[in-house]
Amino acid sequence: MNRQVSVSVNRLRLAEVLTELGKQGNFYFSYNSNMLPKDSLVTLAIVRQPVEAVLKELFHERFEFEEQRDYIIILPALPHLNLINTDITSDNNNYSISGIVVDERSGERMMNASVYEKQQLAATLTDEHGYFKLKIRTTDPGVLRITASKLKYHDATLNFLKSVPVTNRSDHRSYSGASGNGVERDALGKFFISARQRIQSLNIPDFFAKRPFQISLTPGLSTHGLFSSQVINRISLNVAGGYTAGVNGLEIGGLFNINKGDAKYLQFAGVFNLVGGNMSGLQIAGINNRALDTVRGVQLSAFNNKAEAQVSGVQFAGFTNEAQRLKGLQIGLVNVADTSYGVSLGLINIIRNGFYRIALSVNPLVSTNISFSSGTRNFYTILNIGANADFNNKMYVAGFGLGRDFILNEHFYISAIADVQVGNTTGQFMDTWKRGRLMLNAELTKHISVFAGPTYNNYASNGSNPGYQSKLREPADASGYVKYQGLPDRNWLSVEGGIAFNSVFKPTKVRNRQYRSHSWYLGVATNCGADLKYLSQTMLGGELITQRDFNGRLSATFSAGYTQNIAKKFDSDELTLTDGGKIMFQQQNFKFIPLKAGMRTYAGRNFFYGGEIGLMMALNTQWYQQKVYTDRIGERNNIGKPPKAFIYGAGAGYSFNNGLEAGLKFEAYTGTFIKQAYVRLGYRFKVN
Repeated sequence: MNRQVSVSVNRLRLAEVLTELGKQGNFYFSYNSNMLPKDSLVTLAIVRQPVEAVLKELFHERFEFEEQRDYIIILPALPHLNLINTDITSDNNNYSISGIVVDERSGERMMNASVYEKQQLAATLTDEHGYFKLKIRTTDPGVLRITASKLKYHDATLNFLKSVPVTNRSDHRSYSGASGNGVERDALGKFFISARQRIQSLNIPDFFAKRPFQISLTPGLSTHGLFSSQVINRISLNVAGGYTAGVNGLEIGGLFNINKGDAKYLQFAGVFNLVGGNMSGLQIAGINNRALDTVRGVQLSAFNNKAEAQVSGVQFAGFTNEAQRLKGLQIGLVNVADTSYGVSLGLINIIRNGFYRIALSVNPLVSTNISFSSGTRNFYTILNIGANADFNNKMYVAGFGLGRDFILNEHFYISAIADVQVGNTTGQFMDTWKRGRLMLNAELTKHISVFAGPTYNNYASNGSNPGYQSKLREPADASGYVKYQGLPDRNWLSVEGGIAFNSVFKPTKVRNRQYRSHSWYLGVATNCGADLKYLSQTMLGGELITQRDFNGRLSATFSAGYTQNIAKKFDSDELTLTDGGKIMFQQQNFKFIPLKAGMRTYAGRNFFYGGEIGLMMALNTQWYQQKVYTDRIGERNNIGKPPKAFIYGAGAGYSFNNGLEAGLKFEAYTGTFIKQAYVRLGYRFKVN
């Protein structure tokens, strides 16, 4: 702004004049193209004057100018605030300052303007008449510097001095330019942060102080009051939840922690942590961890971890992990990353710069094998299922593996794979089949390849001797056959070959963070399934559902319904009759109301999975079990009052664009025999 320039133009476009000024001063202008009349004609003659003087001549103080590196940013001139009718009273160490905040030019009274004192961390908002009253308690006020701030206005500051002595001392505290208010635009943060706190942050975006500790009951009810979102603490304790500018030490929340800026070094919450900046250290939550920037350390949760930018460390979740850029380790059922230079260990790994492969193969033990591989060429995971349909050599297998590809040239590569599968040759999945494979792959087309190679096999029976599968029975010469603790254990070499479909995950464009997903949904669902312990017992039910979306992939669900377990007769394994007749048992139909709360997350646009916990409210006043003989009904035994049970469960499904949903769920009820799996069909509609 102080560089000397010379300008002599006659009816030249304003945009060209600015370009010429930038060339002479060796800088660039930055401005909103809709704000300036770029095509207006300018006549100007100035010799060796500062850039600032030229701009004042051009725009006549209609705009303001800000320097940043090699840029001059042109901004609209903001109006000024003014403090009028101010008054201060004191009672011992208590000070009360009141007044009115107005627009300096028009005199209009300003509602929701922030009025605060930086050194004492006291703040309030003006009412609908622009009136404020600020209370401060201090033994040595020094200079009480009252500042009024409002979005799209210049601040106004008023100093109140002690009567004697007059002082101009300024306490130089350490302030940091923490990140903006992304958590307040995020749907999850917006749900828990009050409107007054959001207004405060918009009015005072750049002021942050440091304090040793704070205690909050809920956001806003804290030792720092309305100023809590402007203070970075070393220790932060939140009984239910809290909202602070950041933490540089330890933060514990009974339900949740929300930080406007960065968080270090240990953060723990019963439900969720939301950090608007970087997370460095260990972050633990019962449901969800989320950082709107980078994670350097460990995220640990029972449900979901997410970093909007980079993960340099470990994400460990019971369900899903998400990162924009991965330079570490992800462990979860489903892992998602746009760009990965690390390792994702899960059943499904959606890596945008990675690949997926569906393969069909055959080997001497199992004639039909299907596998799904996902991850990157450096490291990927594999899901396997297989079956041998020959009646004399019947066998079923399912398992999990790890692999890595070594690229030889454009069309050939070698896959090194290790996997473990459970085998079923006797009616139960009790045996283990371990394999090490080296497969040579040849690409036939861009997406289709064939492969073949040697395998090392170890098969151990953990139940009875292999039944249908004759290849695993003990040979006459016992060649390659070992019995470990009386059970068969065999090692051998074989080959495997097959064909595969190879593709890549669709790349995604890096977009600005979205904060618009905050919809409410209502819905109904019907459930039909069976008890996993007693398969003859069926269950029917229905539920009413409320769902709240917090961001593009995370939602909270609440439901209440009605469920009935329809009991049928089942054999007794313990009691028999002397006449050879059978004894059966029949339990009373069990009816209850399930109340559940849970979280769900989306892999892609429509596929979702999640978990729930809740409470069972039994409708039966008594619960009985009755013996049923082959020729008569026996005595009835009262089991007692239905037990109080907690519910836990998990499920997955697909949500169609028209509101219909279909899925599978598993639920268990503590203190009862009930462990049920069922099909769920539902419909939901958007409320707002």
